Amino acid sequence: MSKTYRVHFSVYPLGSSEPPRVLLAVRTAWISPSWQRSCERGGAWLVEGASEAALRGDETPAAFAERLSIAIWRRLGRYVKVVIDVALEESDEHQRRELGQLEYLKLMRSH
Repeated sequence: MSKTYRVHFSVYPLGSSEPPRVLLAVRTAWISPSWQRSCERGGAWLVEGASEAALRGDETPAAFAERLSIAIWRRLGRYVKVVIDVALEESDEHQRRELGQLEYLKLMRSH
């Protein structure tokens, strides 16, 4: 039986046309978030979303965060800061991954 995880993600800064592309990348790489919002902050857009669902097979939260970030970056065609928080459904412990430009360069070269 697969484990269920609580996942929250945020992506910033985005241009006004990019929030729908971020959400499409998330839906394509994982699932459609059960909660999502886009709002303007300081002239840029922030996208947040959350859902509870299983990850792929034996995928770790860290590997999931990398895979989801790569999907977002590819869909946008550029770097943007991605933060992903993953916790087992029944646990208070969580793993937060903030993927910056160094991770972007490393991961995009290797994929």
